[in-house]
Amino acid sequence: MRPVKSTYVATALQPPRRMIHSTAVSTTKNKAAPSGSKNHVRATFGGRSIFQCFFELNQPQPQGSSGVYGTGTEEVQLLEEDSLSAREGSKNHELRTAPVFTREAYTALASVGHAMQYGVLGRVMEICRAILTNAARSSGSDKDAPDELSRMYVNTNAPFSAVVCGMQGSGKSHTVSVLLENMFILSYTPIGALAKPLCGLVLHFGEGGQASRPCEAAWVGVPTFQGVRTPPVRVFVAPSSLNTMRAVYAPLGDGVVVEPLLFNEAELDAEAFLSMMGMTGSERAPLYVQIILSILRELGENYTYSEFNRRLKERMEDFSPAQIAGLEQRMALLQSFIEKEKEEQPRSRFEAGQLTIIDLSDPFIDPASACGLFEFVTRLFVRADVGTGKVLLVDEAHKYLSATKGTNGLTKSLLAITRQQRHLAMRVLISAQEPTVVHPSLLDLCTVTILHRFQSPSWLDHLAKHVSGDVSRKDAFDKVASLQTGEAVILAPSGLDAKGGLLRQLGRRYCCVKIRKRVTADGGASILVQE
Repeated sequence: MRPVKSTYVATALQPPRRMIHSTAVSTTKNKAAPSGSKNHVRATFGGRSIFQCFFELNQPQPQGSSGVYGTGTEEVQLLEEDSLSAREGSKNHELRTAPVFTREAYTALASVGHAMQYGVLGRVMEICRAILTNAARSSGSDKDAPDELSRMYVNTNAPFSAVVCGMQGSGKSHTVSVLLENMFILSYTPIGALAKPLCGLVLHFGEGGQASRPCEAAWVGVPTFQGVRTPPVRVFVAPSSLNTMRAVYAPLGDGVVVEPLLFNEAELDAEAFLSMMGMTGSERAPLYVQIILSILRELGENYTYSEFNRRLKERMEDFSPAQIAGLEQRMALLQSFIEKEKEEQPRSRFEAGQLTIIDLSDPFIDPASACGLFEFVTRLFVRADVGTGKVLLVDEAHKYLSATKGTNGLTKSLLAITRQQRHLAMRVLISAQEPTVVHPSLLDLCTVTILHRFQSPSWLDHLAKHVSGDVSRKDAFDKVASLQTGEAVILAPSGLDAKGGLLRQLGRRYCCVKIRKRVTADGGASILVQE
């Protein structure tokens, strides 16, 4: 039987060393196939079998010869060259970006030239694991007991994110203020070493009216020790409550300035409009929202607030009375935050070394509206060029955030910022009494978790699903529930400590820390009948 030409192409085999230079591939039926069985086909390459070809390919090439595929040595150059220096570079990056570290770790870092600006967070009482065996309990190997002078530092030089939670009166706000002091108070050695202060934004929402209280973060602008240079504090409030809020913040002195929160039309792009109208996170948006979105799409990059208003008024003629009422209600809130007089060069709200507070405590602003305004201001803060690192504090988050009512625009914004914190030079602090109001993804992303005393097992169950600390329910709950005021459990897997001069990450261990005293006024002290 004559061989039949096949369409099979020899180069499709892609041999690993050199190409087979065959001009013909043929297949022949095996004449020796037993009767009753299928014909076996044998492929030949230039008269040689496939087994002969592979045998030749596996033979070493003569010295100096070069095939199409070469020896492959070039491919490993980028895999092995400078591998030691690459590992050192990766290790150095971990050391420089650790969010917290002990005094022993800082000493070890300084000895190898990794000194950095830092702030004293508190005294380390113990570093331990929560899942213990009986042998570990009896031997005491479950914990490290540092000396009395062991300290916990916070890295103010690198971006990080932290969640601080605990019952009222447990020291949560005190800890947040200590973190802010570390980031804004220059050259005061009792609290650390800060060479370059950050730029800060605080989001605050509370009770409006005469019963309002100042945001506790504002007290960072009121010193209590000589030699403490506090940062300037600017508080922006709803224009409708300007006089009331100025009276509320008056006891803090001249270091805290209260101003109305007003935006110019140049700041109101389409995205800002959607945020302030509360449309970015609406699960059941009214029908007229689709008309608004269509207008915004038509305008595209040519959007201006004036042109948008003109087109919206034309479309409103077709709205029902109910739709007009809902739209006017939202537009009225938006209009109350727009400047009536245009300034040629308005002063920036954000500056290096300054703490900016957006306090929307107002009887006419609900939590949903506050979230929309916060989202817009946060976007302006991210875009601002301040020439230094930034810190964003979401204060008393349990008053306006909710993890059970869907993901609103502010939560989405916080998630985006936390995911990009290294590229934005951003530190994100979230303070809340209940950890359950913090979106699970935010808990997953945060690099530090600070737990003050609380007595709800469900809170710990919620946290246990999202933090990396090696904690069992019973041991962790016993530890957290028995914390004294001002004490905290800190979970920071990428944090550093040192033993015997050797640096190591905290990993799944947790630290019990006594937070240091403040050097600024404490505006959140409990009011007692008798002192």
